[in-house]
Amino acid sequence: MHQSRIDLLKITQVQDVQVEKGPETLVGTLHLTVHNLIFNHAEGELWMPYSIIHTVERRPVSLQTGRHPLYIRCRDFLVITLSILKESETQDVFDSIQKLACVTSVDQLYAYSYQPQPNYTSNNGWRLYDPLHEYERMGVGTKNDNWRFTTINRDYTYSPTYPRTLVVPTKISDNVLNYAAKYRSKARIPVLSYLHWYNMATITRSSQPMVGFKQARSIQDEKLIEAIFASNVPTGPNGQTIYGSTAANLIIDARPMANAVGNVARGAGTENMENYKNCKKVYVAIDNIHVMRDSLAKMCDAMQGIDTGGEVNRAGLQRSNWLKHIATLLEGTETIVKNVHVYNSHVLVHCSDGWDRTAQLVSISELCLDPFYRTFEGFQVLIEKEWVSFGHKFADRSGHLSNDKYFVNLAYTGNAATNTIKDMQNKFYKSNYYQRETSPVFHQFLDCVYQLLCQWPTRFEFNEKMLLELHYHVYSCQFGTFLFNCEAERTHHYPQSKTFSIWDYFNTHRDEFTNEMYDPKKDLDLVDDGGVLFPDPRNIKYWAGLFNRNDTEVNEPIVYGVSHPLAHPLAEES
Repeated sequence: MHQSRIDLLKITQVQDVQVEKGPETLVGTLHLTVHNLIFNHAEGELWMPYSIIHTVERRPVSLQTGRHPLYIRCRDFLVITLSILKESETQDVFDSIQKLACVTSVDQLYAYSYQPQPNYTSNNGWRLYDPLHEYERMGVGTKNDNWRFTTINRDYTYSPTYPRTLVVPTKISDNVLNYAAKYRSKARIPVLSYLHWYNMATITRSSQPMVGFKQARSIQDEKLIEAIFASNVPTGPNGQTIYGSTAANLIIDARPMANAVGNVARGAGTENMENYKNCKKVYVAIDNIHVMRDSLAKMCDAMQGIDTGGEVNRAGLQRSNWLKHIATLLEGTETIVKNVHVYNSHVLVHCSDGWDRTAQLVSISELCLDPFYRTFEGFQVLIEKEWVSFGHKFADRSGHLSNDKYFVNLAYTGNAATNTIKDMQNKFYKSNYYQRETSPVFHQFLDCVYQLLCQWPTRFEFNEKMLLELHYHVYSCQFGTFLFNCEAERTHHYPQSKTFSIWDYFNTHRDEFTNEMYDPKKDLDLVDDGGVLFPDPRNIKYWAGLFNRNDTEVNEPIVYGVSHPLAHPLAEES
């Protein structure tokens, strides 16, 4: 395999290369390997895995320097220009990057050849998350006997995108689950994500119901949700029954109401609340993957002023609506956290398929509700549980197997061609399946965690650097953790035998990623907040560090203002 990839290299070394990186201009030697561009210069090295490259443009020769520029944009928002003296070498570098950046199978990715030097001192990354242990830690079978483990998906035939281990109400049999599966998209039935330590209230997750034009219903689905919402008699810390606690049970539809209703034409839709007792429905209005991809692109364009020596386009940042989307996610999180902790009630969360917006809301809410998930180990467990095992499509959303990334040769068409780049990219995204499926869903989760870290700087054991590294390595493909779309795919490819877990990297270098301000004692103070954080959707800002900037470059002196969710409630349906 690797020999054939080596054959794609037209050139392996170029001397006297000039690199422009922000305000810096460096001169050194460019090396091309099977998986990386490596630029050696007097001050150090710059490594760039091909998988992290988003765009390469070969631009016309510079009349001032006589050099031939290659403009490279990366998925981690690094932007550099390589300027090479010889035209033939420039074309060889361009052709080599294009062929090596576009892979067609997962075993061609960097993770399958990466060897750390020296070896990691931690080697438990692949076994870090044990679902039986984690659900028992929450209280399944230890504090509460109203939930049980089911093996109905042990071979992934029941629901191919769900994890093998599922937790459902004890009173619901596997026979009922078999019927209920037909009513949920991809058979992603309502199952337990989180059991709250304070009152045994729950967060469950699923996909959308298959309602359709005929307003189909499922008695089994209704019984399953009824059992979830009746899974405990909420009590306070002293054992007293909490009055009226079931009045606030929620079904959270993460989509805008119009989008949810629009899915009826596809045979799906949203719950008819006449069929579901003792609960109400709330629409959070998180936009779809295409809107989010477009929003990120606009934000990146606005940031480009910095990379070309100018100032950031603040109006462009505002028009991107990026912070509006982050605020919406935190508003939805605030609703869930209050419902579970303050109102002692249950929440079922879904979107369309339940692997994007659902993963965001559920995981951010658990981070706020449970101090364990804010520890170094717990954060890793949370990501493995809600993102990796529950089938967030990391391969598709990150574009790992994009078989034709965006490359354009403008060397012979003149500078005017740069004006057509956006039109060309738009057509490319519309015609390319892999690019249409990409979206910064996990990026938005990390952004929300960053906002919480800023709002509560002493309540997280990990630091911003860990979030930055996570974002980078989702795209670097250096580790096997984020290469697949679901647990079944991961089980089939068995990356444990051929790749390293990203958690071994973090745990080996734990000191680098530990928050020095962390104070675990604050999570034990029941007089204060009892370890539960309530996010403030109004107190948010652009994540400057992700763009290698400081706050003053990208953020206004005042916080970004959004309507408070309590003043303008999310759309409700009784």
